[in-house]
Amino acid sequence: MMENWAENVKWTPQEVLKPNSEEEIADLIKKANKSGKTIRTVGSHHSFTPLLSTDSISLSLDNLQGVISIEDDKRVIAWAGTKLKRLGEELAQNGLAQENLGDINVQSVAGAISTGTHGTGITLGSVGTQIEEITFINGLGEIITINPENNLHEFKCLQLSLGSLGVITRVKLRCQEAYNLKLDIRKEKLSDVLTQLDSIIAENRHFEFYSIPNSPWSQTKITNIVDEKAGHTSKFSSFINDIVLENWALQFLCNINKVIPSSSKTVSKIIGAAISNETKVEQSYKVFSTVRNVKFTEMEYNIPLENYQQVVKEMLQLIEKNNYQISFPQEHRFVDADDIYLSPAFERKSAYIASHVFKGMNNTKYFKNLEDLFVAHGGRPHWGKLHTQDAAFFKKVYSKFDDFLSIREKHDPNGVFLNGHLRKVFGV
Repeated sequence: MMENWAENVKWTPQEVLKPNSEEEIADLIKKANKSGKTIRTVGSHHSFTPLLSTDSISLSLDNLQGVISIEDDKRVIAWAGTKLKRLGEELAQNGLAQENLGDINVQSVAGAISTGTHGTGITLGSVGTQIEEITFINGLGEIITINPENNLHEFKCLQLSLGSLGVITRVKLRCQEAYNLKLDIRKEKLSDVLTQLDSIIAENRHFEFYSIPNSPWSQTKITNIVDEKAGHTSKFSSFINDIVLENWALQFLCNINKVIPSSSKTVSKIIGAAISNETKVEQSYKVFSTVRNVKFTEMEYNIPLENYQQVVKEMLQLIEKNNYQISFPQEHRFVDADDIYLSPAFERKSAYIASHVFKGMNNTKYFKNLEDLFVAHGGRPHWGKLHTQDAAFFKKVYSKFDDFLSIREKHDPNGVFLNGHLRKVFGV
């Protein structure tokens, strides 16, 4: 049996395969066509939805990792199975870095772009916007390389495909010279953050914050490029925030909340009180990533930036009105618009709100009420996070959805890469 990171999705495939070459993958796909089997490609199992589940073949790209070549214009070709941590290290060894990343580094490159993984920064897009060429093996076993010059339409589908067009094997990334980031973590009143939000996100390369349900406090993170040398400037605060507060203490407090639900407001106050200020300067890829040892389930929605303040206002009212006994922090991030067909940020500057529930606690009512609120304000779900939407919904919110479906049908006419979840999502 296999399971995802959060342990909320489990599946038992007939086979778990780790091919060593593109030719081997192509052969496996051709055999699956003949036998009627299906294939789901697995990365690091970090999707909360059943994207990975299959009772047929689970295919891992763990044997296809590392940088393949570096071009003179800072373009880098890498195997799509490369974990982001390894990619960051190999790029740094060559004086390069990615322009932005999400907050975990254990994902594979293919998994990150296929689900719309994003960081934060209102002038920056998701990880997929850094990709300039994709080589994949479609449902017919054909090895194909697509870029904006030879097929822009299909390239926009491949930049976020949920693994439904084929197995992505290598990518070309637009990189830049390696740089250091200065991260400032502060404890601030949520009301103050919201009042100053427009200027904060406009004046800083990266801004995100964690709000704590049933608490007036938030933890803000402002990050900018600096010329300073790497090195923690506040080691004790870093230890308190990264290891104690965000992992050990959070685990302990959430367990109390789980056993004694009525303690949620007290737990929230303790979490808020424990936030400490911190400043550190490090290589960019090290600053982007954070340690995630506490298991939870997550729902994340993309909201049009212009609707964000109203959504937060109504969300706070909703939490108070329903007396949700939740103390796990919510994450708020801000991204630029993009032109990727299935990207939640398609054609709009956006805010992402990620809501979490500690492992083993019931998330049904909390997530459903929040989801209804987000949808009412133009929300689109993150593809790798929990949601209840189907093809009818996605047709309404994505103008290019039918275009994507036609390309999916072209490259996988026999449904080799489909599972039950994707059949619901695509209406197949």
